[in-house]
Amino acid sequence: MFVLRLLGTLFWFGVPAAFLTYAVHDLDVRDAPTYSIEGTVVGHRQQYHEGTQDSPGYTTYFITVRSATEDFEFGDQQQDLDTEPGTLVVVQVSKTTDEIVSVRKNGAVVDLRNTVGDDVGIIVFASIGLLIALVREFALEDYDIPRWLGFLVGLLAAGGGVYVAFLLM
Repeated sequence: MFVLRLLGTLFWFGVPAAFLTYAVHDLDVRDAPTYSIEGTVVGHRQQYHEGTQDSPGYTTYFITVRSATEDFEFGDQQQDLDTEPGTLVVVQVSKTTDEIVSVRKNGAVVDLRNTVGDDVGIIVFASIGLLIALVREFALEDYDIPRWLGFLVGLLAAGGGVYVAFLLM
């Protein structure tokens, strides 16, 4: 019984804490500072990906930008990214991840970051999971294991979940 209680406590505290940490970190990185690279589009192409029975096909739009230092190519599924060669663009690059987060062309901005909806959903469900873990510890009446020990193990599991989430990022 002790092992099952221990595993349950580790699971109920560790997993939601890991998901919560991942989502908060993802939102934090999303709004990290950026730097600008000015350049000219020198090429563009489209690549169609066949769908399966379960998912439809989609197109990825790529552009190649020539800056003062190098040429680089990147792509996204947004059709607004498809730009004719010769167009002047300003590319915003994240200082944290070195990923391209947006492209400004002809007065329009194409945001290449993921939406926040998935992260907010993860935060809500992970918070509910941590609340369930807390209620579970209060509801368990096990005289072999003191309640304070369950909370202590839960705290350690939450810390371990946070550590694992940071390792995976």
